[in-house]
Amino acid sequence: MRIVVVGAGIVGMATAYHLKRIAPSSEVTVVDMMAGAGMGDTGRSAAAFRTIFTSRLNRLLAKTTIDFYKSVQKGGRNLSMRFVGYLFLAGEAETASLRPVVSELKAMGLSIDFVDPPRGVRAKVTEDEEAREMGLYDVETGILIRDAGILDPEKVLRYYEEQFMKMGGKAVYGVKMTGLLARPKKPLGIPGEPFAWQDYEVGGISTSAGYIEADAVVLATGAWTGDLAAALGYGLPLRPRKRQVFVVRAEGELKAMLYDDSLTGEGSMPFLILPRGIYIRPEPDEGNFWIGLADRRPYGFEETGVEEGLWRYGIYPVLSKYIPAFEGRTPHNAWHGYYDENVVDEVAIVDKLADGLYVAAGTSGSGIMKADAIARIAAALVLGESKAELFGGVEVPTNALAKNRCMEPERLVL
Repeated sequence: MRIVVVGAGIVGMATAYHLKRIAPSSEVTVVDMMAGAGMGDTGRSAAAFRTIFTSRLNRLLAKTTIDFYKSVQKGGRNLSMRFVGYLFLAGEAETASLRPVVSELKAMGLSIDFVDPPRGVRAKVTEDEEAREMGLYDVETGILIRDAGILDPEKVLRYYEEQFMKMGGKAVYGVKMTGLLARPKKPLGIPGEPFAWQDYEVGGISTSAGYIEADAVVLATGAWTGDLAAALGYGLPLRPRKRQVFVVRAEGELKAMLYDDSLTGEGSMPFLILPRGIYIRPEPDEGNFWIGLADRRPYGFEETGVEEGLWRYGIYPVLSKYIPAFEGRTPHNAWHGYYDENVVDEVAIVDKLADGLYVAAGTSGSGIMKADAIARIAAALVLGESKAELFGGVEVPTNALAKNRCMEPERLVL
């Protein structure tokens, strides 16, 4: 069986790896318009993870993926994986709404607890007149998820790429997909077929460097998937949304905060989520903080790159109120990338679009966190299986992430 995976990000490369692992005799080729693997949004990820969700499927996708990464690291491959935890700082209203959710998860034996706000956090911001004018609210408690942390996305990607190539996989970089090759199921020998009235199947792709024939094509094209599918005649609820990361050095008081591991013992503070959607991702190996904001902005690709104004007017005023040690600090580096958001439920879509054409996209900012499970489902679907075996032996139907599925709503939204 000849299979082309379009997209060499984490989902595409993991899918290619699992296709070769499950079907070693298959000919699997990864095609990407970039000069190498992971040069799109994978390499720009904040790369934080958690395994605790209220939705069973979300838990399976994240938990089995993280357990797989953990097994790879225990096997001697350094993925810079640290279980520093997730710490969500909640106000009075959020605490009230999340308390029953936390109790429910704790009753299931999951490691989630209420804790005091960490050192360096100003909980009573309403004592500050400017903070009150900004509509900021006091922090009542912290919600700590221990089975969570950070890793290096490029190291994870390189693992998949190297293992895929060792198994005989092929990668073609710097080549852009320009269309699909369609072939009639019952050819009549008429030039120009298949016609609109003929049953057809996808038989490969056209690219900027020529044609690649295949029995199956997988679109794992991240933020480009919605537009690409639309151009090919398939409607998917996927849209790109810009995200930005600002890097601030941990100096002075901030250094003590960065390396305070009193909550998890993993060499750094937890991944911290402040009110108003601002997150602080520790990067202890570099002595930095990665800081971002899940702002609601228009979908679509944007001509502008990193926006200094987002830091100055969107992040810094709130950040410096809740953590005064950030007052006067400015980023020394920044970058931007895109989520490929599923606008319906923010969970990935893995589905068959037509005979020979499949999609694995819509990770909505959870690509690194759930990539291995998504890839196993995609590989099993392409190979005609009704069930996919996730890491650890758990089986899920291969239609679990179909575009028309009915998902259990997620209630632990941080």
